[in-house]
Amino acid sequence: MKLDLDRTAEGRSELEITGSVTLDLDEGRPRRAEVSGCLRVDQVSGRFLLGGVLQATGTARCGRCLERFACTWEVPVDIQVLVDDTGEEGEGDMLVIRQSRGEVDLHETLRESLVLAFPQAPVCRADCRGLCPGCGVDRNHGTCNCVEEDHDPRWDGLP
Repeated sequence: MKLDLDRTAEGRSELEITGSVTLDLDEGRPRRAEVSGCLRVDQVSGRFLLGGVLQATGTARCGRCLERFACTWEVPVDIQVLVDDTGEEGEGDMLVIRQSRGEVDLHETLRESLVLAFPQAPVCRADCRGLCPGCGVDRNHGTCNCVEEDHDPRWDGLP
């Protein structure tokens, strides 16, 4: 996951991204993710603009039933590599890397993009029924004898 500044032609090209990235997120979130896709690379007057959407896959815990599953998510990427050290700032929300020659290691920048794009509450499937709030049984695998109330007493004092 490197961009060779010396060998990338002026104008537009593509950079194939494949590999494994260590995320080291907290419990229930992926420790590692496999990432793949293709980024658009535009080289214009002393800067490289990398953009596109990558696909990532890692093992996560469902936010509803707490089962582990293979979570796949999209990772939007906007990176700017400034070649000449003019002191100029990056544009907007783009991640900025400063380097004048050689290969730019994109690993840490892609890691940051993966972490930011990871879903806040991943679910194993859209119709996951989650856990019973009364007894904790996984509703995807069975039922319980808990009685569900449609009435919430916290709303009683409102007109």
